[in-house]
Amino acid sequence: MGLVSAVKKSVVVHMLIAYIFLASGIICNIFQAAGYLLLRPYSLTAYRKLAAFFTNMHWSQLVFLNEWWAGSEVTVYSSDEQWQEHFGKETAVIVMNHHYEVDFLHGWTLCERLQVLGTSRALIKESVKYLPVVGWSMFFIEFLFLKRDYEEDKRTIVKQLKELRNYPDYFWLLLFCEGTRFTAEKHQKSMEVARNKGVPELKHHLLPRTRGFLLCAQGIREYIPAFYDVEIHFPNGSPEPTLMGLLKGEAQHAHIYVRRIPTEEVPEEESACAEYCHELYRIKDKNFEYFEQNGVFPDKVREIPRRPYTLLIFTFWSVLLVVPLMKYLVGLVLSGSTFMIAGVVLGGVLVSLLLQKMMEVTQISKGSSYGHTKDNNKKK
Repeated sequence: MGLVSAVKKSVVVHMLIAYIFLASGIICNIFQAAGYLLLRPYSLTAYRKLAAFFTNMHWSQLVFLNEWWAGSEVTVYSSDEQWQEHFGKETAVIVMNHHYEVDFLHGWTLCERLQVLGTSRALIKESVKYLPVVGWSMFFIEFLFLKRDYEEDKRTIVKQLKELRNYPDYFWLLLFCEGTRFTAEKHQKSMEVARNKGVPELKHHLLPRTRGFLLCAQGIREYIPAFYDVEIHFPNGSPEPTLMGLLKGEAQHAHIYVRRIPTEEVPEEESACAEYCHELYRIKDKNFEYFEQNGVFPDKVREIPRRPYTLLIFTFWSVLLVVPLMKYLVGLVLSGSTFMIAGVVLGGVLVSLLLQKMMEVTQISKGSSYGHTKDNNKKK
């Protein structure tokens, strides 16, 4: 094992990276909270720009971890016309497969390269907003938090989509129609539902939940010009991509296929929109199968070079936070105070526990079960 590899696998280094991420996140959250209380009542536009700026300052560190620390690659496939005219230059709803623990991070990497990371948002389960630092940022930049109760979630989606009409910048709204990450067990249950409903089965995806897709199709037509069909895959035979693997410096190569769908092509009528969503996932299934067989997606490769911005951001936070920490720790050791040293050790344990809790959010084993909603509970 070389020196660089040993450093990247060091638990002490991992805790230092976690400290930088958590401490900088708290600083960003403080500025966001101040903007929410003091700026938002007077200028929603100014507040939104401030919240997006500090979100970008924080989340860019995860992209740094992916691109620069682990040395991961992202290959994007799309058509000439779509790529040149639209991507990164318009607001869009992203319909993405949910197959891997780190699919969100490679999606964020694409967002950062197209400079829409700080303004990206998603429909996500409500419990995430209580997660310290990351969840709080999601609240401040107006993620759509769902409770798995359709009537209540419908009100939330309709209300927040209306509020986003006047958003000052381009943004991407991520929609996981599958509702949860893909596993063999969930896929088996999902295909049982497909057979009961008499709809074609999928090989590589769960049956999509069409209600959220319908509400987006109906609620965004006036100001969001496109849906993006996004499919992510990793090379056949490569290790399962995980966030812990990235933290250990294990490079990943994400292949991302992007197909632009003009919003006017998506039906508004409920049954037609539901069928359109099912057909969209049948297309996604074919594209996933194509990659399985050929190791690439069908379309031209679009080069999007990584930017030095995330490296500069991480360097900024490292200098700001690590230098005073080192001075403090040296002074603490020289003081010989057992009580203070024990406090630092306790702080390190808390940082480690919080890091583990944040990683659990990405782990497939911690995902929700397929088809579980409050409505289902009421029917039992």
